[in-house]
Amino acid sequence: MRSGAVGGDAGRAGARGRLGMTIVTLVALAAGVHGVGPSRAQGQEPAKPAAEKAADAKPVDTVTAEKGRFEVAFEAKGDFDPVDATVVQFKPEQWALPLEIVRIIPHGTRVNAGDVLVEFDTEKLDRAIADLELDLAIGEKTVEIARRELPVTEALQPLELADMERDTLVATEDLARFLAVGRTLAEDSARFRLKSSEEQLKYAREELRQLEKMYKDKDLTEETEEMILQRTRFEVESGEFNLRRAGVDTDSALTLEVPRKEAALQDAAAKAKLMLEKTRATSALALEQKRLALKKAERDRVEALRKMRDLQQDRAGIPLKAPRSGIVYYGKQHDGAWTTAAVAAKAAVGQGVPVGDLVFTVVDPERVAFRVKVDEKDLHLLSPGLKGRVELAGFPDAEGAIALESVSPVPRDGKVDARFTVSGPAVGVKPVPGMTGSARCQVYSRPDAVTLPSSAIFRDEDGRKIVWLPEKDGAAPEKRVVKTGRASGGKTEIIEGIVAGDVVRSSRP
Repeated sequence: MRSGAVGGDAGRAGARGRLGMTIVTLVALAAGVHGVGPSRAQGQEPAKPAAEKAADAKPVDTVTAEKGRFEVAFEAKGDFDPVDATVVQFKPEQWALPLEIVRIIPHGTRVNAGDVLVEFDTEKLDRAIADLELDLAIGEKTVEIARRELPVTEALQPLELADMERDTLVATEDLARFLAVGRTLAEDSARFRLKSSEEQLKYAREELRQLEKMYKDKDLTEETEEMILQRTRFEVESGEFNLRRAGVDTDSALTLEVPRKEAALQDAAAKAKLMLEKTRATSALALEQKRLALKKAERDRVEALRKMRDLQQDRAGIPLKAPRSGIVYYGKQHDGAWTTAAVAAKAAVGQGVPVGDLVFTVVDPERVAFRVKVDEKDLHLLSPGLKGRVELAGFPDAEGAIALESVSPVPRDGKVDARFTVSGPAVGVKPVPGMTGSARCQVYSRPDAVTLPSSAIFRDEDGRKIVWLPEKDGAAPEKRVVKTGRASGGKTEIIEGIVAGDVVRSSRP
């Protein structure tokens, strides 16, 4: 409660005097405790009067409760977002290489549904489609051949295995017979041919000797004799040559041909046996491999068809057209920011760009919302239906009415997103997406509120809100429990415990 009519400068002077006297008293008591009291009374100057000590004391800072208009308002800066917008992006299913821009619409252009946003040079894409069509035709023949070969391979498998078994048996039998009979017979034949040549030469020589003897004893014409002798001498000469050749052939047969034939038969038998084992071990696997190869060829064809369908769909998406009417923005909005700069850096005619990098947003300029990021400390100011005004940053005289539409339920980085509807046309200029502005919504207003600086209100050990009244007549400061209302701008509304004009300490005693 206020103490009578004491107030203003007189009240504050009295309070300072009482505080000074209290300080002097405490100093005197402390001096007595440390031995500078009565023991030093002799020979010392007399103590100053209490009034003088009070005058020397430092005054305590105080504040006075004021009465007047008190308002709580929510104020924040934000940006205007589109309410109705469509993101348009050429995002091909299959094509991944950059395409050259032939024509592109400028940022901020108003368009109708079906207008061209960007057109590319499709020569590379068209060539890829033509190449894939040829690959599909070849792949179709490959699959057809594999389908026809598979049943033939399945039918041939047992026949080929039977042939291999017969070949192995024949090779084994040929080797066994050669070892049992053939080798010896070949060697004996070679020796007999040599012996035959020797005997033939022997007979030819004996015949020549007998003829020469006979022609001497008989009366024959000289011409006939010479002819017979000449023929016989040639037979002897032929026999000598044949004998020499037979010797070479016999040596070759015994040292080369027969051993080589034996080695060849052994190799053939071993190879036939190995081939048979290989065929038995792998024929089923080879057949299964063909089946799997056919499945893969069929799957590859299906994949090629899908790729063709996707490429054709990609081609059908060029040129990229506006799906609706509105204003074209480069980029898209994310967390309140536009990616316009990143898209504008690539949106140049003649430039090859990854086609997925070109993103457009077609917005309805007539429908916008105002979006702000609100600190957690201000969340208590937001309530459903909160209304106010928004002022455009670029046009201070243009403003519109706003109403709180939604608040994100979970904060991020100490802030939440608040979205306001914007109703009624702005004065002179209408906001469009991408503009910024300042919002102000009156949360609370009272024309005759009693307020104190928030820094003069404290909490006691029980958690109650309190203020401290200055010392009075040397008494200790008084603690006063107060009931507070709202706080704003460094001031707090006092509901109970203090009235206008009351003086309180601005710091704890």
